[in-house]
Amino acid sequence: MHDLAWDLVVPDGVPEAAAVLRTARELLRQSYYCYEFSTVAVMHSLIAVEVMLRDRIPGSGSKPLQKFIRQGADAGILTARQAEYFGCGQ
Repeated sequence: MHDLAWDLVVPDGVPEAAAVLRTARELLRQSYYCYEFSTVAVMHSLIAVEVMLRDRIPGSGSKPLQKFIRQGADAGILTARQAEYFGCGQ
């Protein structure tokens, strides 16, 4: 799991709140020892996606994540494949 998660890095310039990705990566690595951590890692990843979309979409307000995912795909922030995967988290 360490090798799998090694390349999952938080890019420079992402909102500081999206640093939750670091936690998700660490949880994913530790899920080798505790399977339940994998579900928490996915939850943290979705939170990070929402934070980043709120940062990149002006006037985001309090829309549900599903609408942000759709809007992010329409704006070219997310690829269609990413939007499909993130949509499965709903």
